[in-house]
Amino acid sequence: MIFLPKNVDLNDLLKCITDLSWEVLKILKSYSENIKNSKEFHRNLNIINHDSGPVTLADIEISEFIKNKLIDKFPLSEWDFLSEEDAKNDQSKKFESKWIWIIDPIDGTKDFINQTGEFAVHIALLFEKKIILGVVPVPAKDEIWISCDGIGTWCESNSKDSDISICKNSKSIESMTILTSKSHLHSQFEILLKELHPKKIIGMGSIGYKVVSILKGEGDLYISYSLPKGSCPKDWDVAGPMALLKSAGGHFTNLDGYDLDFLKNDYKQSGVLIASLSNDHQSICSKIKDIMIREKLEYI
Repeated sequence: MIFLPKNVDLNDLLKCITDLSWEVLKILKSYSENIKNSKEFHRNLNIINHDSGPVTLADIEISEFIKNKLIDKFPLSEWDFLSEEDAKNDQSKKFESKWIWIIDPIDGTKDFINQTGEFAVHIALLFEKKIILGVVPVPAKDEIWISCDGIGTWCESNSKDSDISICKNSKSIESMTILTSKSHLHSQFEILLKELHPKKIIGMGSIGYKVVSILKGEGDLYISYSLPKGSCPKDWDVAGPMALLKSAGGHFTNLDGYDLDFLKNDYKQSGVLIASLSNDHQSICSKIKDIMIREKLEYI
């Protein structure tokens, strides 16, 4: 059973987030067309470089758009918001509500700026720090992925090929396609990947984009490996994608196979994160950990 504020109907909420997601896709497509057609527009994105990566006008506009739509539709709701763009300016926000929206307006901002297509929007609703609903719009695929605890995960698309079947599998790692970050590889990660001997390794942008690829059967396993003193994903990077996988019967865990915890003081999701639709997810986690211990690789 999904717990919502007393004045919020689930069907109304699902319609609201679906409608606003389509509007977000239109906003992003407009930005993308202007970036492609005008070098001057690209320069005028007002790109700000934070420690965690670049921020553009589009990030800020979409963050405010999502929050305002939810507030306008449900003015009496008791929920609060954690957006990546807000957190960059305020790391000490206190949450009083049991319901918190976690938002990443553009996950994969570098890919958005460079127009690779490998970026997504992440939206998740938590109740008492547990994910109950997730939404991941993917502009390049013209798809909106939605999940609801107890209902499942599904895709809304305008494409003729929108009939997508989500299937769990029991593949061995040797027959899997592993998805990784394109920009956060390091020597110890390369050792781990080599020892796993997968069928294929593909570097991709956004975590949401990678998870959608797993749901569509285009990849099998996502691994994020952050060194103790290196950069790592944050709550807004993983909450929406994790919601999709969990509701589809999959997994998005730490190295020990436990679900991720959210809303810690630093919002960090450090160490090794593993996502899959595998029936043998726990065995995969154990194998990865065994390799890391044997090869004396650093991990938290």
